[in-house]
Order: sequence, then structure tokens, then C-alpha cells
Amino acid sequence: MIKALALQERTPAVAPVTNPGGLNPDPAIALARLDERLMHAPPPVRQGWINRALIHEAVASLRLNGFYAAARDLTLMLEDATERIPDQDLSRAVTIHQMITSMGRRDPRHMFNARRLLVMTSLRLRGKPVGHPELPSWLTRHRDPEQVRDTLDEAFSPTAVSGWKKLPPLEAAGAIMAHWHAIGAAESIGAAPGRALAAAWVHRAGLVSGYYFLPSIGFFGHAMDYRPDLQARWPRLFLESASRSIDWGLKLHRHLLATHRRLHEAARSQRSTSHMPLLIDLLVAHPAISADRAAQRLGVTSHAVRGLFSRLEKTGLVHELTGRGSFRLYGLTP
Repeated sequence: MIKALALQERTPAVAPVTNPGGLNPDPAIALARLDERLMHAPPPVRQGWINRALIHEAVASLRLNGFYAAARDLTLMLEDATERIPDQDLSRAVTIHQMITSMGRRDPRHMFNARRLLVMTSLRLRGKPVGHPELPSWLTRHRDPEQVRDTLDEAFSPTAVSGWKKLPPLEAAGAIMAHWHAIGAAESIGAAPGRALAAAWVHRAGLVSGYYFLPSIGFFGHAMDYRPDLQARWPRLFLESASRSIDWGLKLHRHLLATHRRLHEAARSQRSTSHMPLLIDLLVAHPAISADRAAQRLGVTSHAVRGLFSRLEKTGLVHELTGRGSFRLYGLTP
């Protein structure tokens, strides 16, 4: 159910978001539209959207932390095919990607209870040294797990959660991020988990049917607007960013849907027994895929798949991501 957004702040009042830069004046409606389109999209398009969105969200979240990694480099890193020696920034991007991917597999109802969150991440507060393999990656750097628990208790206090439930979902997401920073969780745990929790709340509130809201992407190129500490201006800044993020998501959906259709149209001349349609679905669903991996999924030889890739490259819709002579990765043309 779509709730009408009213940007209201108790002191002082904030005017409703107008339409800066042609953005949708009601991001809740735009987000519901994105959700509907993803629900009705072919499965490879929907999965491809999720896989690519998480990569870009991780990169954008890293940028808000003051570091930089390119989405292409993260894509290759996730496939163990990076063309350069991984640096600390790229490793940080991988950690954020792992975190939001893990959260994306969880029921959002369990994300706003400190005890459940600790159990979900297999955090053991007593008798476990720092760096224990059961600790989630976004908590391994903490020397005091008890402090983590205390911070999460404050983050998800009954008063805070009750207040979020009274707000429209996107406004509540902005409030969650502001609260996360206000209690010092951004410093003691990390800012990225707070943004991931904001995305989870929008799903929990029922505005979308999945983790389709990407709070960091809207600030990419607008890092100066990321000011959760500004009580008076933050609701407006956040919703303007949400509009940019949702517009990005809608464009990605249109690109994948159109590419999926055009590739299948180009493959209609193939024999009915050809594996080309299945290979196209794999290319759309995955940001990068090798001939060996595709061959395993299709049950054919790598040589046969490389021949199919060669035909697809001629359409201009598929290109090689790496310049290697072996273990080449292929993906859709941006």
C-alpha cells in the first residue's frame, strides 16, 4: 500500500519536496512503480537487476564512507578476475557488498531487533576472540562486542521503532539513518549498516516486495547532501536523494528489459535446440560470466559457449569485460 508522503518536521517545518531537476515529486509512487515492474519482469531481468544494483549500491555506500572503488573493478573482484592488485578500498567494497547481500537474504522483520540481529549474524558476545570466523565481516574490527550489543539495543529501542512505524516508509528510512548517526553507531559499527537497515525498513513496511530501495546510490555525485546530522534539512535532502536512486533503478530496469528482448529477437534464427536463449538469460541475470561457468550451467562444452559468445558480440549488446587470453568474462554492454 502506498502511503502519501508528507515531509513534516516538528521544529522547524519543512516544505514538501517539489521537483528538483525533473525528479518524481513523490518517490514513494515511483518506488512502487519500480517494484511492480520488477515483479512482472522476466526472472533473468529481475535477478540481473538485483545483482547489478547491489554492486552499485556497495560502491556508492563506500563512496559515502570517503573511499572509492569502481563498479567494474568490484564486479571483476567478485568473480576472482580482477585485473589489478586489490587495494584496501576495493576490499572495503567487497565487505559492504557481502553485508548487503547477506541482509538481502533475510526477513526484514528480523532486522530491527538487537537480539535477533545478533543471533542472525552468529555473533557470540562471550568467549570469542576478535576475528573469530563466526563474526560477520562488518563486526570483525570491533574490540568490544558488548559495546556493539549496547549500541544495537539503543538503535532499536522500542521508542525508536514505534516512531518509525508512524512515518511513511521512505521518511522512516531517512529517520533510521539520522538515528544511526545520532547515537554514534556510524562511528562504532559503521555507517554502511545504517544505510542497509534503512533499505530493509522500506521492505519491512511493505512499500516494496524486496530489497529494491538503494539509499546510497541517490547520493552518488551528491555526497555533500549526505548530512543526517542536519535535523532541519535532512528529510528533504534524503527524499531528493531517494528520487534520484529510484530513477536510477527504473533506468536499469528499462535497459535490462530492452537488452533481454533485443538479444532474444536476434537469437530467433537459431535452431530450436540451440542453447543461445539460455545463454542470453545467463548474461542478463549475471553482471559477468565466463565461458566455463556458462558451459557448466548449460551442460555443453566451453568451446561451444565461446562460439555463442562470439555471435552475441556481433550484436553490440554483449562485450568482453577482460582482455585476457583465457578465463574471459562477458557481460552486457552498458
